[in-house]
Amino acid sequence: MQLGAERMSESRPVKPRPKGLLFAPGFLNRPKAVSWLKRVHAWTGFWGALLFVFIGVSGFLLNHRSILLIEAGGIKEVSQVELPVDPNLIADGDALGAWTKDKFSLHGEAFIPAGAETSSAKVLFMGQEVQAVEIWARAFRHPNGILTARYVAGSTSVEVEQQFQNFWGFVKELHKGHGIGVIWVLFMDAMVGALLGMTMTGFLLWSRLHGSRLLAGAIIGTSAVMGIASVAPYLL
Repeated sequence: MQLGAERMSESRPVKPRPKGLLFAPGFLNRPKAVSWLKRVHAWTGFWGALLFVFIGVSGFLLNHRSILLIEAGGIKEVSQVELPVDPNLIADGDALGAWTKDKFSLHGEAFIPAGAETSSAKVLFMGQEVQAVEIWARAFRHPNGILTARYVAGSTSVEVEQQFQNFWGFVKELHKGHGIGVIWVLFMDAMVGALLGMTMTGFLLWSRLHGSRLLAGAIIGTSAVMGIASVAPYLL
C-alpha cells in the first residue's frame, strides 16, 4: 500500500506556476489588458523621460543642500538700481512688496529677507543718542534668481537688487516652483502623474516574471523600515 501511494505521488503531475499578473485582479490578466499596461508604461516613460531626469537631478541637489553638502546654485551676478517712487505709495513693508510685484510683473508672494529690515528706534552712535530710520525690505524668488527691494521710510527712491543664479541654482528653483505660473505647476503635476503611472504599471508587469511574493514583501518592508528609522530620531 505504501509503495503504491509513493508511485501515485511520483506520477502526479506538478502544477505549473500560474501565468499572468500575480498581484492583479483577473481582468488584468487578459492579453488585451496586459498589452494596454505595456503601452501605458512605454508611452509615459517616453513622454516624461527628460523630465524624469530633471526631477531626479534637481531632487538630488536639493537633498544635499545642507547634509553632505554639494556646492551648486551659487550667485552668478548681482546688479542694483535706484528707482524713483512717490512716498505716499509706500506706507509700510507690505505696500513695498505690492509696489515691487506690480512694477516688475512678478509671480509668487514676497518674503522679508533675514536681517534686511530695521525699525525706527533711538540708538547710540559715537556716544550720542540718535534716531535710526526705518527700513523696509521685500524679496521675490524666481527661477533664475532673487529680486530684493529696500526702502527707507519717507524717501523718494527704492533700491532694487537682482541676484542671478547659476545653471544649477536655476534647476533647483524650477524644482521648487518659485516665481513660476500655474502652467508650470500643472505641467509638473502631469509629470508626477506619469511617474506614478510608470511605477504602478511597472510593478504589475514585473509580477509577470513570477517573482516571489515573500521576496517582494521583504523588499517593500525593508525599504519602509529603513525610511522610518532614518526619520524617526529627528521627529519632535
